[in-house]
Amino acid sequence: MRLAKCCDPGAPRVYKIELDTGTVGILGLDLIMAEVSLMEPLSEEEAKKELLQRAAANNYIPGSAREKYAEALYREYVKQIE
Repeated sequence: MRLAKCCDPGAPRVYKIELDTGTVGILGLDLIMAEVSLMEPLSEEEAKKELLQRAAANNYIPGSAREKYAEALYREYVKQIE
């Protein structure tokens, strides 16, 4: 994902997702979802791994919350592909 200046209309957007502990922002979620959807068919575990890996590339994800993020990202992914 290319990072750009904050005012660049082509800059990745921040999207909010719900964890069981609250709401967090994920930079470039739309791009992450598009990339992973091109990899189909993936098992649930493979999709979670890819989503988390791609999200962690440009977002801080605490080690203790990785599973929660993976679950939340997967929920958003399923909503998008249905």
